[in-house]
Amino acid sequence: MAAGDLVIEPFADECLQSASYDFRVGDQAFLSGTAEVTDVANKGLIIIDPGEFAVVATREKVECSPQFAAQLGLDSDYARQGLVLLSGPQIDPGFRGVLVVRVTNLAPRRIVLKHEAPFLTVQFFKLLRPVAKPYAGSRQGQTGLGASDIEELAHPDSPTLGGMVKSLSALARDVADLKTSVKWMGWAIPIIVGLGITVIAIIVAIK
Repeated sequence: MAAGDLVIEPFADECLQSASYDFRVGDQAFLSGTAEVTDVANKGLIIIDPGEFAVVATREKVECSPQFAAQLGLDSDYARQGLVLLSGPQIDPGFRGVLVVRVTNLAPRRIVLKHEAPFLTVQFFKLLRPVAKPYAGSRQGQTGLGASDIEELAHPDSPTLGGMVKSLSALARDVADLKTSVKWMGWAIPIIVGLGITVIAIIVAIK
C-alpha cells in the first residue's frame, strides 16, 4: 500500500486480519422483490428474509495494480448463519472501484447486515509479474450499485423464493387453523345433533 500497488479506502485497522482484510457493508443495497435501492447508511441495516437475494456495495474502494489480485469470501460468522456469496471469486489485477456482491439467505430465519459491519473477507496476492492485460471491464471505477446489478431482481411480478417461502408459511398456518376448526367441529357436531334429537323428542312428548 505504501508503494501504491494496493489501495483500500477508507482503511480500518480493525478490519486487517492475519492473512486478509474484511470489507464492510456500504451505503447501498438492493433486496429482491423490492422497487428501490436501500439507503443502508440512513436505515442502519438491511434484513434478508429466507430465500431472498441481496446486492450489497462495500464501504471500501479498492485499487489493485497489474501485479496484484484478490480472492473473495464471505465472513465466517455470516456463512454459519446461512448466508451464501454468489459473486465472482476474485478481483482482477488492475481493477479499481467499490465491490458489488450478491448474496442469498438459505437459512430458515432472517439475517441482518448492519451498516459498516465486516462481511466480506478478501485475500490479496502478489503475482510473479504484472499481467499483460489489466482489468478494463464495465465495472471499472464503479462507485455503487448500477442498473445491471438490480435489474434481474427488480421484477415485482416475478415470484421470488422468499415470497414463496412466505406463501407456504401462510398456507401452513391456514391448514393448521383449518385442522383445528375441523377437530372442533368433530366434537361439536355430535353434541349439536344430540341436542337437536333431544329437543325434538321433548316436543313430541309434549304434544
